[in-house]
Amino acid sequence: MAFYIDNEACIGCGACKFMCLFDVPQPLDSAKSKYTIDTEKCLGCGQCVNICPNGAIHPTAEHRPIKRVYIDSEKCIGCSLCARACFAGAPHGQIKSPFEIDGDKCFKCGLCATKCKKDAIVIEY
Repeated sequence: MAFYIDNEACIGCGACKFMCLFDVPQPLDSAKSKYTIDTEKCLGCGQCVNICPNGAIHPTAEHRPIKRVYIDSEKCIGCSLCARACFAGAPHGQIKSPFEIDGDKCFKCGLCATKCKKDAIVIEY
């Protein structure tokens, strides 16, 4: 799941780098006149797309947008790994009790799911 930057359309403003919480967009050259996205590191949240003033960022062919992220309360043990990983503060709860994800705070990057050791986080595409 990733995005790429059309370097013909990129104006090198750096807005994508500023917006990305995962520091994925990087300068293509030392002059920082264009940016690129490492598709291996990109989680596919799309925050960069929303801020690009020139519409230079597009989904790759493999990209599947995340529609919803939630926690299966039957599997969650309340370890808080998801909450500690989330930049938006979406997962919340009490230790040793099932956590929940605040859908209004979640920007659907899926980082929490990569940290969960019990496969309790469900991602719907």
